[in-house]
Amino acid sequence: MLYPFVFGILALSAVFYLSTLNEFYTESELVITKESSFRRYISSELEARARLGNHLFELSSLIGIARSLNRTPVFFLADAGYKWCLKDTKKTAPGLADQFLVINRAVPKTIRNTVFHTRCCIYEDPRVLSNIEDEHIHLTGKFYQSYKYFEGMRDEQLSWLKESPAEFPGLPKSDAETHVMCVHVRRGDFLIAGFQASDAHFIRNAVEYIMEKENTEKTQRTVVYFGDDHEFMKSIFDDTNLGKDNLSKNITHVISQNSPSDDMLYSKSNCEVFLLSASQSTFGWWLGYFSINNKVYYMDMRVNYVGAYKFGEVNIKDYFLPSWTPLKFANDNSTIIVGDY
Repeated sequence: MLYPFVFGILALSAVFYLSTLNEFYTESELVITKESSFRRYISSELEARARLGNHLFELSSLIGIARSLNRTPVFFLADAGYKWCLKDTKKTAPGLADQFLVINRAVPKTIRNTVFHTRCCIYEDPRVLSNIEDEHIHLTGKFYQSYKYFEGMRDEQLSWLKESPAEFPGLPKSDAETHVMCVHVRRGDFLIAGFQASDAHFIRNAVEYIMEKENTEKTQRTVVYFGDDHEFMKSIFDDTNLGKDNLSKNITHVISQNSPSDDMLYSKSNCEVFLLSASQSTFGWWLGYFSINNKVYYMDMRVNYVGAYKFGEVNIKDYFLPSWTPLKFANDNSTIIVGDY
């Protein structure tokens, strides 16, 4: 039985390899963005109403899982939340959204749920699913916050981002003379939820530590801050200006006022080294991951942490790349030292 007409156009070139799907969906329910030779499919529940960083983790991970199982990744437009998730992702990474077979309806009740990835930030080997013979696997997992699901895909992921604008208003450009360090800040909801929020004392000391560590020969050194608490960021260093007020090329500390999407693109083109000051911020994680050299320092979340790590939801070695560097205070609460990975 075919489902009612909704909208959309099925590409003619896809009719043949999707012949089995046409037994369950009308042509108007299938939105083909990329052809696939795989005749089996996989989808997941997802936390669709979350924000961009979560979307990037979930969709990138699902693509990696699908590839490990030789399946086509499917995205169901189950409700307004899922439609918003796809639209929000396309603003920044249209190529990522294009990797999916998009079906404009909820998951059919005939597709059974398969329990997988039960904790936000702990990797599970997708090969445990390889013996499932169902034509379509629908996973119960959400968040998928582990780089191991898409390990080795960074260059491809960078190609999925939209084209960068020629200029980023008020922000310095990394070039032969200017070294750009970037810092992501998050407080607000993290303070309420008991997550590890950004701390001015830590950021101030970590920035100085990283600057000394990097020891660039460039004549101009600038620190760019990303985040939504401008007053907090302005309090970290006295000479910090908002991007719109930055009229000098020689500014030392400047706050981005661009959109999250443009911040991601700016990091890709200009952030030579990156500090993630609220370790479990997924948006901050991706800003660091997409930065020029993928050279990231982060606040060790095992210090005074009461959120997901405390409750066994995070495996440090699944969440952070081994090339990234954890930082924490020594016993004097002033000296920055490297933590254990």
